[in-house]
Amino acid sequence: MRLNTDNEPQPDAVLLRHGGQTRLSDDGYIEGAPEFVAEIAASTATIDLRDKKRVYRRNGVKEYLVWQVIPFF
Repeated sequence: MRLNTDNEPQPDAVLLRHGGQTRLSDDGYIEGAPEFVAEIAASTATIDLRDKKRVYRRNGVKEYLVWQVIPFF
């Protein structure tokens, strides 16, 4: 996924709507902000809840979910 020239996050799940804010680029990237982004976070929770959240908000993602899991090892 490519949001802009500086950000190519790799979310765990996205929801794209036909006629929405995204398009598929010639080189295979999703460009633009999806309607919904989900992240599953254990060790990356701080990054997902701070840095990525800011990037998604700034680029127009409408819904963002971080599911924080606790490892059992």
